[in-house]
Amino acid sequence: MTKQATYTYIAASLAFLIPFPGRFVYGVVLVVELLFLMLIGTSVTSIAEKIKLGELKNVLALIAITSFTILFKEILILTQTEIALTLGFLLYIPAASSFLIGYIFNKHETSISERLKFNMTHTGRFSVFALFFFLIRDIFGYGTFTFFGPDHLIYEKIIFDSEKTSILSFLATIPGALILSSLILFIDVTVSHKLSILRKADKANNFASEGDKA
Repeated sequence: MTKQATYTYIAASLAFLIPFPGRFVYGVVLVVELLFLMLIGTSVTSIAEKIKLGELKNVLALIAITSFTILFKEILILTQTEIALTLGFLLYIPAASSFLIGYIFNKHETSISERLKFNMTHTGRFSVFALFFFLIRDIFGYGTFTFFGPDHLIYEKIIFDSEKTSILSFLATIPGALILSSLILFIDVTVSHKLSILRKADKANNFASEGDKA
């Protein structure tokens, strides 16, 4: 990614992570939503280009993403009412994040299958970090583990009394979430940069080896 794309990716990621309550169950919901939104957005963009509507691809993708978000929220209200009521309008933030991330990783020269594989791979990698982020906040910030429960309610398993670990409970706050997400994203960008350098070095070595053989 370019420097500008990296900054946009970080902004989209922070917008996805920071505003939400630090419970693992919310992270699962948001990651599932993000993956479906990326799948839909990428597919609509690719199809628009294939049928010669490239100038409208971003508009069509945004309409499709927003429409699915509304549908996703309605399904969540019927199946997990407590989660839907708690998250509310926050469910629309993944729509903006998926649109920005999809715009960053948009590759015009690839086929639909290749673009889907590329975008879903990057989104999947980010989803792992997001789930790790929500899990840390849930366990260490609140002393609990949350997941989907019966009767449209959230299941909560108390692991320890968070009041006895006031330092760790800082992770449950917005400043704590900002620091934790910044740390995770820094590791993500750094590792990606190092891997990119290693891949380029490996290609250069292979090219040099082929030249020596010739």
